[in-house]
Amino acid sequence: MSGERSKKLPWLMLVPAIAVLLVLGVFPLIYSAWLSLHSYSLLDPSRGINYVGGENFLNTLTSGHPLGISFPKSLWLTLIYLGGCLAGEVGIGLLAAMLFSGEHRRGLRSLRILMMMPMLLAPVVVGNIWRYMYQYSFGLLNFLLRTVGLPAPEWLARPTWAMISLIMADVWEWIPFSFLVLLAAILSIPQDQWEAANIDGAGAWQRFRYIMLPWTKHAFLVIILIRGIDLIRVMDLPYVITYGGPAVSTSVLPFNAYMLGFRYFEIGHAAAYAYLMLALINVFVILFINVLRRRPENA
Repeated sequence: MSGERSKKLPWLMLVPAIAVLLVLGVFPLIYSAWLSLHSYSLLDPSRGINYVGGENFLNTLTSGHPLGISFPKSLWLTLIYLGGCLAGEVGIGLLAAMLFSGEHRRGLRSLRILMMMPMLLAPVVVGNIWRYMYQYSFGLLNFLLRTVGLPAPEWLARPTWAMISLIMADVWEWIPFSFLVLLAAILSIPQDQWEAANIDGAGAWQRFRYIMLPWTKHAFLVIILIRGIDLIRVMDLPYVITYGGPAVSTSVLPFNAYMLGFRYFEIGHAAAYAYLMLALINVFVILFINVLRRRPENA
């Protein structure tokens, strides 16, 4: 009897965690799937909840109502936003990691704390900081540009500049994450690799290509995977800085899903929109898992 109890004890101890997972994870997914197949508006509860099948998904893919932008076009804007943010975060993060991993890194230790500051701020705070910096008349960026005699763009009034503004704010906030991951990867490179490169007379580009890149490739993949998923699902900066504008030029997918649910109160439509986003995230994750699995074979 005591042996049977000891076998059941681990499962009994897992029951609270499993219950929380079911309530907070599985149930919302099932309920959202049910909502996505029904027409339900909080603005007109008298209509009730009516089954419409795949109509919400079809309307999402083919019509921009009531958002003013179709799902494919919003997906394209999201990909531009994602690509720009990842390029900036990885590129600048790599440069910073290389600087802090050099021979004089001990003297730069105190600066690492300052590097972490943007990531510690709430996204809404970051959005408001940059929104005021982008103001045409009194913003800090235009003040600096005018001071050196350069033209001051209308950051938030032009579609192209509005997207660039979002990317700049996101890159500033999340450079610390890329910096930390890449710095850890660079510092984990065995010292004998660098010593062998010195003996062979390898230049800076050869060291980067044949030593640093092979040893940090998995760090790059981790950054792209985590930040890619994050960029597809969060809407803080677009909401605070541009509110999807001007017009719909920065209406990325998560912003549109939020607007459907909490401005237009089309709950069924918003659930269908969110499920299409979930499908995109799953595709993104599956592709990167396959890449990670193939890496050891190709190494």
